[in-house]
Amino acid sequence: MSKEAREGATLELKGVSRHFGSVKALDGLDITVHPGELVALLGPSGCGKTTALRIVAGLEVATSGELLVNGERYNETPANHRDMGMVFQSYSLFPNLTVSENIDYGLRVRKIDSDKRHKRVDEMLELVSLESKGQSYPHQLSGGQQQRVALARALAIQPRVLLLDEPLSALDAQVRGQIREEIRRIQLDLGITTLFVTHDQEEAMAISDRVGVMSHGRLEQIDKPIVLYNSPATSFVASFVGLANRIPAEITAKGKARVLNQKVNILDSAAPFAEGAKVNVIIRPESLELVSESDLDATRGIVALKSFLGPMTKVGIAVEGAPLIHLNVSSREVRKLEIGDKVAFKISSDEVMAESV
Repeated sequence: MSKEAREGATLELKGVSRHFGSVKALDGLDITVHPGELVALLGPSGCGKTTALRIVAGLEVATSGELLVNGERYNETPANHRDMGMVFQSYSLFPNLTVSENIDYGLRVRKIDSDKRHKRVDEMLELVSLESKGQSYPHQLSGGQQQRVALARALAIQPRVLLLDEPLSALDAQVRGQIREEIRRIQLDLGITTLFVTHDQEEAMAISDRVGVMSHGRLEQIDKPIVLYNSPATSFVASFVGLANRIPAEITAKGKARVLNQKVNILDSAAPFAEGAKVNVIIRPESLELVSESDLDATRGIVALKSFLGPMTKVGIAVEGAPLIHLNVSSREVRKLEIGDKVAFKISSDEVMAESV
C-alpha cells in the first residue's frame, strides 16, 4: 500500500447541487471527509445521499458546486480516472470469473505487471479472510463472502477514496453485523478515506467517525454519533436517529413546557414559542422511567405493548390524549409486567426538544 493511500485523502463537496428538472435531489451540500475518516450519509429514501455518492464516484454530474480531492477539482474528471473504489449494494461481481479474477480485474485494466497483480490479489484475499476461495466462482459463495470479494476488488487498486453504497442491505442481520465490523477493521488498518451511504441508523452509528443526516437534499447535521443522538440539532435528526416519542405539550413560559403531568425545560430556551402555544416534545424512550403509582407527579397509563429485546424490553403505554408512549426498561424490572396492567411513569431528562405542531 502506498504511503498516500495509507494516509488517505481529503474529500470535499462544496455547495454541490443536483437538479432533475424541478426536483432538487441535492441542494447545496457541504461536506469535508478528512484523511482516513469514515463518514456515513444517513437518511430516508429520496433524501439525496445516494446522489451525493454517485457524484463523488463520477456516475452523476453536479448541477453546481465543486468536488475536490486533496484540493484538486474533480468535477470534470472521468469516473475511471478518479482513483476511487466503490462497493455496490448488489455486489456486481462478474459471474464468469473466479474470486481471484474478480479481484484482479481492476489491476489488469490498469495494466499492472503480472507478478505484482498476483501478489496484490493474494494480499486482498488474506485481508478479507478468503484465502481458500480464490478459485471459487461467485455463485459458490455466501452473500457475506460475495460482499467481501466486492470489497477486496475495490481495495485492490489502492484507491485514495472508498465509496460504499448500502453495501450490507442484502445480507441477513447476523452476517450484516459481522461484515460491517470487518469493513471498519479494514478501513482503520488501511487508513483509507471512506464515504458510506446507508438508511440503517444502527449501521451508521456503529462504525462511523461522523454521521451526516440528510433530508430533502440538505444536510441537517453532521457530527459524531454520540453527539447526534444526545444533542440533535433539529427535530428531524432527533426523530430519525433513534426512537423518539412525540408527545403533545403546551408552552408555559419561555423555555418551559407542560407535558402530561410534568413541567420540563425546552432544549433551546430561545425557541420562538409563545406562552400557551401547542407543541410536540420529543423524548427518547430511555428518558422515561417507571415509578410508583403513589407518585403524585407521575403520568398513569396502561401497558399496551411489550417487546423483549434481550437485556432491555420496549414497553408501550397507552395514555389518554397522547399517542402510544414507548419506554426502554430493564427486562428484569418488567418481567412480571403484563399487557393491561396499570403503570406510572415520569420524564427523567432535564431538557427535551420541542417542535411546532
